[in-house]
Amino acid sequence: MMEQTFSLPDGRQLGYCVVGEGKHVLYFHGTASSRLEILLLEEFAFARQLQIIGVDRPGFGLSTFVRNKSLRGFAKDVDLLVEHLGFDQIAVLGWSGGGVFALGYVALFPERVTKAVVVGAPALPFDAAIAHNNSLARFAMKFPYLGMLALKRMRAQVLKANVDVDKFLASKRGRNLLKSWSEADARFFSDRTWVALLYGSMAEAFRQGNQSVKAVLQEHMLFMKPWTVPLTRIPRGKVFVWQGAEDKTCRVDNAFRLGKEVPDAHVEIFAGKGHCVLFDNLEKLGEILSS
Repeated sequence: MMEQTFSLPDGRQLGYCVVGEGKHVLYFHGTASSRLEILLLEEFAFARQLQIIGVDRPGFGLSTFVRNKSLRGFAKDVDLLVEHLGFDQIAVLGWSGGGVFALGYVALFPERVTKAVVVGAPALPFDAAIAHNNSLARFAMKFPYLGMLALKRMRAQVLKANVDVDKFLASKRGRNLLKSWSEADARFFSDRTWVALLYGSMAEAFRQGNQSVKAVLQEHMLFMKPWTVPLTRIPRGKVFVWQGAEDKTCRVDNAFRLGKEVPDAHVEIFAGKGHCVLFDNLEKLGEILSS
């Protein structure tokens, strides 16, 4: 894995890391995660001869916090990084909250993107009443001030779990977490190695303390507003929308809405799968990204 920071024209830093070698894929991580999320795809990247680039959004990991985070602002930052890396064209992959920023990038730089796959992604405005599979996240979305307190508690729990993943999985909270996921997702959260990588990425997301907490809250507030980028500019048939039918974090109606908003999007609903459907279909993903 190669980790670096890129200096933007205004002096801000953009943290990113790279795994694999081959065709370039720009990865947009989930909300309350970081560039390290691509480690979940490291073996896949080498097997499919792909080079996956994960980028921290502002306030997460190594990227400088900014107030009033926007889809346009981050898309422009990312494109400067793509130019810096010397890529004329690149495939795009976004999971969960990262799917929103992935679509923002495709809408603003359609000529740069070969294919885009967004998985378990919210359609904007995201409905907080049915979002997520835990009350803490919904609470944070509906009540910003009190949500800060809830997210600080979440940060403490993530950091604690990351210190000893085995102890976390054996704890009451770990067992309750498994119960909150769909049956398909629970298999992933029962895998010690997978959980260690995911919680490592989440812990990295919170490395800036209160700034990171603010960044998470900002994203949730952003998701509750209408799109601020022209999805109609996306070339027809360029985007693949994947959704697990049993996803409790981002409900299946989001995929249907995206299918209407993105021109000729290839919408696929996976029966019996949940929020982690991406990692259940790596062979198919490889075929799309490599084509």
